[in-house]
Amino acid sequence: MDSLSDNLTQETVPCLFINIYHPEEEESNVFRFINFNEQQTYKAHEMVTFGRKDTCNIQLNHTRASRLQFQIQAFLKADISGLQFEIKNLSDKFSLYVNGQELRYLQKQLLPWKCILTFTEFQFYLEQEGGETVDEFAVAIKKSSLSLCQGKGPRFPSQIEPPYLNEQHNPQEPVEVDEDLDQYMSS
Repeated sequence: MDSLSDNLTQETVPCLFINIYHPEEEESNVFRFINFNEQQTYKAHEMVTFGRKDTCNIQLNHTRASRLQFQIQAFLKADISGLQFEIKNLSDKFSLYVNGQELRYLQKQLLPWKCILTFTEFQFYLEQEGGETVDEFAVAIKKSSLSLCQGKGPRFPSQIEPPYLNEQHNPQEPVEVDEDLDQYMSS
């Protein structure tokens, strides 16, 4: 009976869905160290780091990525009940752009619910899905075969129709992660 009541009261986990793209992926295998289509769970106090260094959670195999490029960290805000995320540029060589807004070395900002991150030729589309727990969060990464940007500048979230999202879903409302993750992984 306890396992049944545990299943009924289990809190949903916030999730960051990330689509990544680099034009040289086919030739250079830029993302060879990334486990695609697998959800990784992190404790809320852990930071998710992106870069070339082998200690990074998301390792980028390209010389135009810094050893430590950027990090995403969860936090709680006093007037909001769920986890929020901030992004910080750790590269003193390359600026990071969040929806076209430049973040220089050691600058950080609140991560929007939907955003495009770019630096050098790297492109990331991030979308947050809210959850009830504040103890952990999940990250699911998918490789895009098409550029997330068009023309000279990035497409911003209002112009993007990611293939794995249900258009009726409000990303600020909690949803069972495994249900959306199955939809995300199959697309």
